[in-house]
Amino acid sequence: MTKKEEPKETKAPSCTGEGKVWLVALLGFLVGLLVMYMAMPALFPAEAVVVEDPSTETGEGKEFTLDETKVAEIGQLLADTYLLNTGQDVEVTFTSYEVFPNHITLNYSVMGQEMPLYVSKDYEYLYPSAIPTEQMVADVATAKEQYLAALTEQPPTELEPEPVGYPTSAEPEVFLFVMSNCPYGNQAENGIVDVVALLEDEIAFEPVYVIYDETIHPSYSAESGECLVDEDNVTYCSMHGMYELAQGIREKMVFNRYGEAMWAEYATAVNEVCFKGGLDIETCWKSVAVDLGIDTTEIEENYDAEKFTILAREKELTFSTQTFGSPSLTINGVKYSGTRTPAAYQEAICSAFETEPEDCMVELSETAEAASGSCG
Repeated sequence: MTKKEEPKETKAPSCTGEGKVWLVALLGFLVGLLVMYMAMPALFPAEAVVVEDPSTETGEGKEFTLDETKVAEIGQLLADTYLLNTGQDVEVTFTSYEVFPNHITLNYSVMGQEMPLYVSKDYEYLYPSAIPTEQMVADVATAKEQYLAALTEQPPTELEPEPVGYPTSAEPEVFLFVMSNCPYGNQAENGIVDVVALLEDEIAFEPVYVIYDETIHPSYSAESGECLVDEDNVTYCSMHGMYELAQGIREKMVFNRYGEAMWAEYATAVNEVCFKGGLDIETCWKSVAVDLGIDTTEIEENYDAEKFTILAREKELTFSTQTFGSPSLTINGVKYSGTRTPAAYQEAICSAFETEPEDCMVELSETAEAASGSCG
């Protein structure tokens, strides 16, 4: 296989022709706040006295009684939502509550992180978060202004048509953007593993681990304790926390040392044995690697020396292509939007060859693991 070249610079999408995205993205943000809270620190701390032990709290002449059965049900809802979003089964522990005139805040501990949920006093309604009205008004006004400006900047008739097919080349460049513990990213990895093994000598394939920082959201900051910060104060975060960030680095080290086929075998084995099996990734990654003949001592000894070089490249690719979701596949710079079956991936990638190799004639499975979704 020829040596991989540095990816060409890709412009971030502009507002022109995509004005609706601003408004839709903001509304989507509001709808998805509950899921986001499963993976991020609380953003809006409540201004109330925390009640840790008593089962009642009196305010404005009315007595409030905590319903422990409802508290347990909501805690299970939090655990189930976290499982569906990350694929990880975690313990959720109720720690305290706070009483307000119109609602209560139930505080739970998830993986050592405090998670507040806002609930009506009769437990009939669950509010994902508390957003200051002034902030909401300002955000919507900004989104509306950008949306309307985009509509007038360029008439719809002048918008560029959606690309049909993929640009061809002698060695198609294929990037798979993932997060190491995103269940949808894992699904894509499992779907593309056979294609990578089949075409590794004919394509320039590279997995890219999606990196965030505080410009994406305030909770992705150095102060969160869930990110790495280099000597230049550049922040590197992964959506689901430090354990996911560390595993992404290790998987990229395996890719850099052993190539596409071994990376695919290792990443999918970690998905099945460690993440799907609910095992501690900090020990499980190593046992899986040993079984595949990967030199884990060499990985461990070079981890600290290489981590920021790896993260800098992952972040540059994430931001230069504006690819913040997992999974996302690009073929010669064009985003893939098909199904996540080996056969579908193979067909798309093979269409990007100037001359199709014989391996493109090999029949692969047309079955996907599950319905499509994404993290991010």
